[in-house]
Amino acid sequence: MNTISRRSVLERCGAAAIAVAIPGWVAGQAQPAVVRVSLAFPRGQYFFDPLGIWVPKGGTVRWEFAFNGGVGALMGVNIAAFHPDNENHELRIPEGAKPFDSGPMNKSADGYVRFEHTFDVEGTYDYFSTTHEVIGMVGRVVVGRPGGPGEKEPGYGARDGRAPMYPSSAALLKACPSQMIVEKKTVPYPRDLIVRPYPYGER
Repeated sequence: MNTISRRSVLERCGAAAIAVAIPGWVAGQAQPAVVRVSLAFPRGQYFFDPLGIWVPKGGTVRWEFAFNGGVGALMGVNIAAFHPDNENHELRIPEGAKPFDSGPMNKSADGYVRFEHTFDVEGTYDYFSTTHEVIGMVGRVVVGRPGGPGEKEPGYGARDGRAPMYPSSAALLKACPSQMIVEKKTVPYPRDLIVRPYPYGER
């Protein structure tokens, strides 16, 4: 007669709970957490959804969008860490973590555009798209526990000669506190926070 120990049952239940709680997780196997690159052109929005996402140390995030229906307007999108090496931006990733930059995202053979990055250092990582940062195309990844320069007030680096933070980008990062990401695992893009209807600038 086969018997299952209490510890084994608890371990299996714990794995199942993780699989349910964290999108992209399968019991016993971690899949990349997915962030969609999206646009709502009439609203003047190019954005990452979810805006905030949690992964464990060693976890991978995949940014992707499908090539259909006019999404080609997003070809200029890149995924770049807030780091002085990336256009003199203020440091908003953990000290010691390597800055990442996807470069222009290109179409793959299966019709998808994607970029993956694996996070080996715990902390808070803020990132942006160079082309659309001015309208708030930013995002946040929390790896394990929040921490590091990403927890500072957005725009702090301007005092040290770093590139200024655009107001829309700062507003979005403030709307996505790291502790909320840890608790909810994903924080959707707040579509009504910043809207710039076409033609831009008109009220």
